[in-house]
Amino acid sequence: MPVEKTTLEPVQATPDQRPAMSLSVILPNFNHGSLIARALHALLDQTPAAGEIIVVDDGSTDDSVAVVEALQRRYGSIRLIRNATNQGIIASVKTALEVATGDYLLFAAADDFVLPGLFSHALAGLTAYPDAAFFCAGVALVDTGDQVIGVRPVTVPRYGRGYLSPKDVRRVIRGTDFWVLGTSTVYRRRLLAGIGYFDARLGSLGDVLANRLLAFRHGFYFDPAVLAAYNKDPMSFSARNALSVKDSRRLLDAAASWIAGNLPEDVRDEHARLFDRRMRFGLARLWVIWRNGRLDADAIADILNFGGFDRAVLKALARVPFGSSFLALGWMTLRMPPFSLLGMMQAWWRALYFKCVCRAEIARKVNGVRLGGDGTARSDFVPSS
Repeated sequence: MPVEKTTLEPVQATPDQRPAMSLSVILPNFNHGSLIARALHALLDQTPAAGEIIVVDDGSTDDSVAVVEALQRRYGSIRLIRNATNQGIIASVKTALEVATGDYLLFAAADDFVLPGLFSHALAGLTAYPDAAFFCAGVALVDTGDQVIGVRPVTVPRYGRGYLSPKDVRRVIRGTDFWVLGTSTVYRRRLLAGIGYFDARLGSLGDVLANRLLAFRHGFYFDPAVLAAYNKDPMSFSARNALSVKDSRRLLDAAASWIAGNLPEDVRDEHARLFDRRMRFGLARLWVIWRNGRLDADAIADILNFGGFDRAVLKALARVPFGSSFLALGWMTLRMPPFSLLGMMQAWWRALYFKCVCRAEIARKVNGVRLGGDGTARSDFVPSS
């Protein structure tokens, strides 16, 4: 793999007197020069500080490298590796893992960012529960204009912060799921390394399935606080797979094979069925909400493995002039419920509570990261010449 380390080493980097956490942040980047400064500043503002922030620039053709190098002069924790040509996210992560030194790992993204408190909450949880394979927390969904539009996970494995044992995971996952989002997840490296990190053959599902294996084996620590922000972009890596029926089928087949060969025997068969149904629903849902109101009934039916009757219903709903997306989601939920009734009620209540009670406060935190303490728009950071 053609890789070259940056030729610009940190010069007179500002000393950081904050206590450091043995954490390696891995941040792949490709042509996100307008956003990566925000992501880096948000990481640099955390207490305790990360031991190192490894940026792998994947052959960018914009000003990404100049932005990172300007920050590297000021902050000694930033390490820059440059791929001579574009290798893709999975290869970039692998490159960073080969040089990372931390006991903990966070896999960041240039177009997402962390919120105040993530590192301190993660360190406290993982220190208190040494068996936990990882820490994860709530994530705010933001649109391309940085407006907060929702919260994830949709359902939570517990209402307060705390550790879920492997036994707890087996019980709770029958009714709810998809609690772990990469933007807010800090891994205990030795346990993640013990399962071989993420299987490249799974593409965008690599971390999703690795998280399940770790949770079933070791348990994890969950904090419902919103401690990161995720850019909900239909052109993201995972979304591009989701909006292709061919790629969706390939991922589902690869996931089924991986589950059969890797998950503990006592959960393997049951969870294979649950995961397949929930993933199909989730993929079909993206076809509904990210197609600008244009329902592709055949694509949705193909993903859901719907028969002639359900396919006909979806086609009829697609012709409804108003509310067709809402009606299609309702039919999908009725015919292929992703969670238990209690879980779906929890999802509805969580979304409503966030909208009415929490969103304004989270929006202030998101705006604080976007602007920075001096009022300068960090997403528009321009390196000095």
